[in-house]
Amino acid sequence: MTFLDRRSARAHDRGMDETTSRAEPASERNDRSRSPVVGRHLLAAELKELRVDAGLTHVDLAQRLGWPQAKVSKIESARQGAGVEAVMAVADICHASDRHRDRLVDLAHAARGRGWWEAYQDVLAAAERTYVGFESEATTVHVFASEEVPEQVRTREYAAAVLAARGVADDEVVRRSLEALERRQRELVAGGVRLELVLTESALRRSVGGAEVLRAQQERLLDSAGPGVVLRVLPMGRGALPVSAPFALLSFEADRPPQIAQRPGPVPGELVQSPAEVAAYRDAMNRLVELALGPEESVRWLREEVVGSAAS
Repeated sequence: MTFLDRRSARAHDRGMDETTSRAEPASERNDRSRSPVVGRHLLAAELKELRVDAGLTHVDLAQRLGWPQAKVSKIESARQGAGVEAVMAVADICHASDRHRDRLVDLAHAARGRGWWEAYQDVLAAAERTYVGFESEATTVHVFASEEVPEQVRTREYAAAVLAARGVADDEVVRRSLEALERRQRELVAGGVRLELVLTESALRRSVGGAEVLRAQQERLLDSAGPGVVLRVLPMGRGALPVSAPFALLSFEADRPPQIAQRPGPVPGELVQSPAEVAAYRDAMNRLVELALGPEESVRWLREEVVGSAAS
């Protein structure tokens, strides 16, 4: 089960009656997604919901459309795109209302677009591009960082030092990577995405790029802290952590996907879609927030205990 399979349950929880939910499952949603990635996943989920509501199996739908069964499965899991003609064919077979059919066609058009991140395939892996696509549509990005300042708020110099530590030496790759990062940061600000950061003391003190680079990074965090960037710090004295590996948790507006998570691994940007796994990350984030200093106290601590002590 993926993160979008629970939309019907959420609709029921909001008190929608079954008839309204099935006839117009998306009539009140925003028709256009800023992100083709989110549009593709929303389309996949709605096509699956439409098929299930029509009482058809993968085999039934594939046979009626003259498609391989695998094609239906891939479209419904967003592993393969669905063109407008394909979407209209599914809508006809599943007896979608005119309004729902129009909604699906709109999503099909949106899903065929290209996000800005697709221009950086040379430096962003497929999983990273998918994550950035979701991030651009989020309302809130919760990040736990244990050893480094997270990408969303890195200075150019700090980010370059991290790339160097990862063995990235090619000048053009470095330039393109930094360009992609700065574009991502600008888009987050322009999109009004709220950042909620929980950083360990180790992440704030680790000498990345040398004293000057680190000091500039710390000052940027202080300058950024506010309604749009909520900073919480976990000093060493707060004790053992409920989780040690960094991760991100994305929250979306109503009638978008529920929360999804990004976990670390050999391939950056790997998404966690299982509701049970996402719930575990959400619980971990809640415990980290409870353990950390509050936002105002965190800013004061960073200014006095870290930046101030380094200057003296």
